[in-house]
Amino acid sequence: MGKKKLVRYDRNYLKAISYCIDNNIKIYAVPKTQREYYVEVNDNGQIIRSPEAYKLNEWSDKIVELYTFYYYKYNPTDK
Repeated sequence: MGKKKLVRYDRNYLKAISYCIDNNIKIYAVPKTQREYYVEVNDNGQIIRSPEAYKLNEWSDKIVELYTFYYYKYNPTDK
């Protein structure tokens, strides 16, 4: 079993998660199999599912990455 790589989160990632939840943007994992998950974005009722599935140790990092993406999409001056 290999070492898990260290992921560096953006400095605003906690603010990004709070902003998105407060603005009805939710991002979560949906099981494909017992070991693979899709990541889904619910942006005020518009649901977008990732085309690829992520392994158990990958989907949480993808969720944080997407929360950060949506935060900067709606707050471009906070970079």
